[in-house]
Amino acid sequence: MRIAWFVLTLALATGAHAQSAGSKMTPELYRQMLEDMQYWDAQRERYQAVSKRANELYPGRRDTPLRDVNISDEEIREVVLLTRRYLPKAYVNISPVVTDCPCEEGPSCTAQVYVVAQNSNKTRGIQLSRTKDRWNVGVVQQWWLRREAVVRQDTGNSFLDYYLFQKAVNELYEEFPLCAGQAKPATQTASTPKTPKEEIAKK
Repeated sequence: MRIAWFVLTLALATGAHAQSAGSKMTPELYRQMLEDMQYWDAQRERYQAVSKRANELYPGRRDTPLRDVNISDEEIREVVLLTRRYLPKAYVNISPVVTDCPCEEGPSCTAQVYVVAQNSNKTRGIQLSRTKDRWNVGVVQQWWLRREAVVRQDTGNSFLDYYLFQKAVNELYEEFPLCAGQAKPATQTASTPKTPKEEIAKK
């Protein structure tokens, strides 16, 4: 790993030297990027554990354990109205209501459903959790919506593109919901309050 970081350091330094005269990327910003990536590398095992747990909880249909009373007509109307914000306006299928929410959803979660909408072009689903007698998009589903929205950018600088993608993903790992009683992980993932992209925008 030290050799890999040595090679990366040389690559960053070379890129900074080549671009600093005619680009808004400066050697200082490259050094900040490197410090951040070194921090992320030190958190690799923790991030891998978070990724593994997130994948285990990837939203999907469950059929057990069933709630004693399945979904009511009033709940169906609530679910349909809620999912219109996220799913295509098409036929909606609601799974059976199940209990045993994962602890990441919090102690107030009493039930979950998985809602699927489909039309001629695509099928999409979303997981809802029932907390305090209301259906809402669960915290794990919200996290996955944000994770799946992360895409690699095209700034014209391959190192910056790589950095921004890793920053977005690793910050989500830091924010993944924790079960009650778990220690809150360190939240500082960057060496400075501003990202290189934010610094560039100011110039």
